[in-house]
Amino acid sequence: MNLSRPDRLQRLDALAAEYALGTMSPRARARFARIARNDSNVAAAIRNWETRLAPLAEGAPPIAPPPRVWSTIVQKLGLQRIPGNDGPWWTRVAFWRSFALTSFAAAMALGVTLFSPPPPVADQPIVAVLAGPDAKPALIATAMRGQRAMIVKVVGGSAVPAGKSLELWMLPTGAAPKSLVVIPDSGVGRIALPAAPDAAFANVPALAVSLEPAGGSPTGAPTGPVLYSGKVERFY
Repeated sequence: MNLSRPDRLQRLDALAAEYALGTMSPRARARFARIARNDSNVAAAIRNWETRLAPLAEGAPPIAPPPRVWSTIVQKLGLQRIPGNDGPWWTRVAFWRSFALTSFAAAMALGVTLFSPPPPVADQPIVAVLAGPDAKPALIATAMRGQRAMIVKVVGGSAVPAGKSLELWMLPTGAAPKSLVVIPDSGVGRIALPAAPDAAFANVPALAVSLEPAGGSPTGAPTGPVLYSGKVERFY
C-alpha cells in the first residue's frame, strides 16, 4: 500500500499515531517499520508523532500496576450510583480516583522509547491521552501553543453503536463539564478554541468522552456513560 498518496494521508497519520503509541500488533508494527525504511513520508509521520508524544514517556515510572487494577477499574469509575455518594459522575471522588489510575496507565502505554529533541516554543503541545477501563489509549487530543485549535483523533477503543455519537468534554475544576466537540464519524475532529490553549485550558485538569445520542447531548451536559478520560498534560 502506498501510504504517501494524498488520499491516504489521514490513514497514514492514524497508523503513525498507533505505531508511536505502541498499540499496533507486533506483526503490523514490523510491517509498518519496513515501509518506513523505504518511504520518507511514512518515516516523517512517525517522527512527528514521536516528537509530540515523547514528553509523556519521561513521567512514566518503570513499574506496572498490579493485575487486580484492571479488574476493578470499572467499579471504581464511579459511574453508577453509590449510596451516600449522590450527584453527577464528575463530582464523585470515585471517578477522580479511578481517573488517576487510568491516566497513569495511559502514560505507561506511551513509554515506548520515544525520546526526541523538544520542539520550538510555538509547537510545544498540550496533550490529553484518553483511555477507557482497559487503560488502552482510545483518543488523543493535541493543541499547539501557537494555534487556537485542538485536534482530536480516535486511535483505538470500541466501535460507536449505531445512532450514537462520542462527545468530548472539558472537566473544569469546580464546574460542570463543558462540551468541546461531537467527534465526527471519521474519527478526526478539529476544535476552534475560544482562546490560546494556555488560557483555554488554564483551569481544566482533564478531558472525558461520553456516549451520547447521535449529534451530541440534547441537554448541554453529559447524559450517557463516560467511556474514556485523560489528564491534560502541558509540555513546556
